[in-house]
Amino acid sequence: MIWEELTGPEFAAAVETCGRVCVLPIGVIEKHGDHLPLGQDTINIRAVALEAAKLEPMMVFPFYYFGQNTHAKCEPGAIAIRFDLLLQLLESVCDEICRNGFDKIVIFNGHGGNINMLNYFCEKLLDAEKPYSVYTLFDTSAHHKAGYLEAGYDGHGGECETSLMSVIRPDLVKSMVAAEYGKSLEREAAFRKLNAHTPSWWYAKHPRMLAADTTPATREKGKLAFRDEAEGLAELVRLVKRDDTPGRLYREFHARSRRPLEPYPGDN
Repeated sequence: MIWEELTGPEFAAAVETCGRVCVLPIGVIEKHGDHLPLGQDTINIRAVALEAAKLEPMMVFPFYYFGQNTHAKCEPGAIAIRFDLLLQLLESVCDEICRNGFDKIVIFNGHGGNINMLNYFCEKLLDAEKPYSVYTLFDTSAHHKAGYLEAGYDGHGGECETSLMSVIRPDLVKSMVAAEYGKSLEREAAFRKLNAHTPSWWYAKHPRMLAADTTPATREKGKLAFRDEAEGLAELVRLVKRDDTPGRLYREFHARSRRPLEPYPGDN
């Protein structure tokens, strides 16, 4: 089900058809080498969600590209929203999804830079109880499937992402081979060796927003990766529908937080 394409009556019926599960695909707008579109993450992740919806009924939220993206400001075209606003906006959007009938929200992430933000967002939901459950998924399975990916070093803008986009929007792919500047510069290697993190960690490694070798991508690889990612999301949605353990524990946590001195059931 595609949220923005439904009429009001169609939407109301779709809430139950989808098992009250809404998928929020989230990406960013940033450079992916010289050969892929700025909207790579957002375009890709929503296309995968729409494909997954063919396998298992789910509501798919409109394009959402307000993710953590400060590290990309050094290259043209990046959209980087303030951190405080990012979290407020995401919470407000989830509140609105719930107000429209969905009590289970799967945030389907297509951008590695969003992982820490989304983990923090989940922790933030322990501050004040919400009438919905949130699940986050960053599906990297396609990057690790043996047999069809060949790159020794494949990441941002590399073999997998290029192969995927060649299937989803081939008109936006300028070349099936990434540029030669994708190897990490390792300009802060001494700090990484001691497990130290810095604000410039990504810029130190990949200032031109490419993290991949020049292994050519193909549409055949893209079709396999697209299938794998769609099946992975559909499998999670099926689990979300049949198993409410995370929601039950979320509610239990908040109940105990209001009465932390009470014993657990069964304790002496």
